[in-house]
Amino acid sequence: MQDVFVKAIRAADGPGRPQAWSPWLTRVTVNGCRDRHRSSWWRFAGKRRVPLEALDAVDLGPTPDREAASAETRERVWAVVRRLPARQREVFALRHFEGWSTGQIAESLGVGPGSVKRHLFRAVGRLRAALGERR
Repeated sequence: MQDVFVKAIRAADGPGRPQAWSPWLTRVTVNGCRDRHRSSWWRFAGKRRVPLEALDAVDLGPTPDREAASAETRERVWAVVRRLPARQREVFALRHFEGWSTGQIAESLGVGPGSVKRHLFRAVGRLRAALGERR
């Protein structure tokens, strides 16, 4: 691809500028691929190819069971967040959903930074206990 762009830049500045760019780019790209295929490097790499059947399949997306488990976990988290005391819920939301710092939360809620840390610690502890996670 890089070779094609270099040739395009040279052609744009040169005297033999193409009239129709689309067919010209297609032809230059096809010729570049053919040149690459004929090179000795390509033959060397071709000998080292692994058959398609021998390659491990890559999971590019969630499976239905993972998606269901994710939705279930999300519901469990929200159920626990809704049961938190109001101050812990506020601190948790500002910290983890809004990304505020401890100082910003303390200033906004009119409490000290230590109080914010204590409420956050307790909220996270309740979430972990409800979800069955170890500390």
